[in-house]
Amino acid sequence: MRTPNGPRFTPREPPGTDLARYVSERISVDPYRYRGRFTVQAPADVIAARMAPTMAVVEAVGDDVSVLSTGSNSLDELAMWVAQLGVPFQVHEPPELIEHIHALGARLLDAARQVTGE
Repeated sequence: MRTPNGPRFTPREPPGTDLARYVSERISVDPYRYRGRFTVQAPADVIAARMAPTMAVVEAVGDDVSVLSTGSNSLDELAMWVAQLGVPFQVHEPPELIEHIHALGARLLDAARQVTGE
């Protein structure tokens, strides 16, 4: 057997019991300016099928309720990601996203009114 002669490292304990979740959070939430956390009214497996582990962490909190954590450098992108799921949701963070969604919703309603002539 050959003994490695390169740099050594000190093994450490894993950072938790759910290593897949740990890695997913480090990729999909932590590196971004904004970290979004939402309660969505849908089963976790349905949401997880629509959001890859590199995009979000999905946690079941009930049969038909999930918590979605994701990150982005854009409030618009956070708003659109959660809206495109097509299910009711509640924003928990970041706080500035709530006001941003109000403004985005008003712009979308104005655009729809221009098309329909209301």
